[in-house]
Amino acid sequence: MKSRIFALAAFVALAALPAAAQQGQGTGRGSGSGTMNGTGPLVDVTKPATVFGDVVSLKGGPGIGMPTLTVTVGGKEESYVLGPYRYLTAQGFAPAAGDAVRLLLYSCDECPHGAVVAEIENLTQKATLKLRNADGTPVFAGRMGGRGAGCCGGHGAGPMDGTGPNPNCPK
Repeated sequence: MKSRIFALAAFVALAALPAAAQQGQGTGRGSGSGTMNGTGPLVDVTKPATVFGDVVSLKGGPGIGMPTLTVTVGGKEESYVLGPYRYLTAQGFAPAAGDAVRLLLYSCDECPHGAVVAEIENLTQKATLKLRNADGTPVFAGRMGGRGAGCCGGHGAGPMDGTGPNPNCPK
């Protein structure tokens, strides 16, 4: 008798799982807005803006977070999130404090600062770093909008930043 009650209770509990899984807010990925295809937030390339300033610092790197360029603009410090650190180093991007820069920004309603950096021209070093294509997609996304073969042939496990094979992959 006890075993039948236990079996019935287990059956009821298992039957209720799918219904419970459908209720409430999920905790998985994919709850953001935008295209969700690896290209990042939607930007409006028809609304460019240009900012001139002097570099204060470039912070970020492996394990530190997305590189952020801090620039003094009109006496006020403003910070701009750039692209993957690996892409910046592959392009030789190394601004020094005090360098004069020009930033080309594209409007982005979904971005925290309302814009994304499309291009940085270091007027002091006479070098330009391109971060966005003419259509607003990131140049570092790699093939298929950053959803390609990934590191070592896996799917989506690599940096997908357009800099070539990951040197950390086994040969």
